[in-house]
Amino acid sequence: MFTKVNVTCPQCGQSHCRESKWHSHQEKRSYPNSKPFRCPDCVHRFYLRKTTHFNLAIGLAMAAGLVTIAIVIILAIGLPIADHPETNNAKIDGDDLKAANKGDAGAQLKIGKSLLLEGSHTGKNSAEAVRWLQSAAKSGNTDAMLELGKLYKTGVGALQNFELSAKWIQLAATRGSAEGMLELGRLYRDGIGFEKDVVRAYVWFNRAAAAQDMNAVRERENIARILTFEQLREAQHLSSSIEASSNNNVGNYSKNTHFQDPLN
Repeated sequence: MFTKVNVTCPQCGQSHCRESKWHSHQEKRSYPNSKPFRCPDCVHRFYLRKTTHFNLAIGLAMAAGLVTIAIVIILAIGLPIADHPETNNAKIDGDDLKAANKGDAGAQLKIGKSLLLEGSHTGKNSAEAVRWLQSAAKSGNTDAMLELGKLYKTGVGALQNFELSAKWIQLAATRGSAEGMLELGRLYRDGIGFEKDVVRAYVWFNRAAAAQDMNAVRERENIARILTFEQLREAQHLSSSIEASSNNNVGNYSKNTHFQDPLN
């Protein structure tokens, strides 16, 4: 059975998320031993693995024991938690830190996300997390771009800034991130960072769904219901046009490059 605990939305931080229904058998097979949840506030849909009360209790006990042992060892022999002076409140792997300092975008992304999670969004750790994420994003890591976009959209861990949110989400989308396309569609749908445009919202939901983002399938269906016949035909025509020309419009990233929505 599924453990009855408060489920927190990973996107907006609300703790009263509800279980959602599977959209299809294919989706259910794609996430074995999991349950879908949806946040009633930001409508973000996500998945959590099933667990029993017994396994949860054992897991918490083991985790607490390991933390206690680690603290005792650190206090006994005086080991630092991390080499970087601004990551002392987070559990940063030393190898990841070395790789990140050498420019490894994947390691930079991992450290940035760890700082946000482990630091409980303290000002010090959040500022350092943003710097790591920016480094990874400027190296072309679309996951880091998307993480920054979500960070600035929610305003949890950084000051809310819709312009920056739109910039990073748009960049992730135009560089091929399916989730970035989904988030860009939501920005157009809600008029966040861009002027509200339901046709462009459909286009990005359509592209994300074609890239097999299951959340985008439902978003596309919802937005299609409010489009006129002419709007829907225009949106589908634009979807085909941008898909055909996307490889020519993206180009190589540099920090001075200004990326436009290919639909503009």
